[in-house]
Amino acid sequence: MITDDTSPNARKVYFQRLVETTPAERVRIGVGLWEAAHALQWAAARCKCPDANDAEITFQIAVSRFGVELAKRAYKKP
Repeated sequence: MITDDTSPNARKVYFQRLVETTPAERVRIGVGLWEAAHALQWAAARCKCPDANDAEITFQIAVSRFGVELAKRAYKKP
């Protein structure tokens, strides 16, 4: 079941804005969204492991993003 809570007028404005957005603006928006998500993930990992150092938090984030096997290989962990 597909729900649609966006009015036709709002959808029109949204797509018009997308057409008007430059590639640089799109990249800037994407970077901003990535930074916000990263900050939230970092804060969640810090809450979960308050005594962990920055390297361990970074590793835990890598595990959540890429899986244990790839994170261990990337960070040279046994």
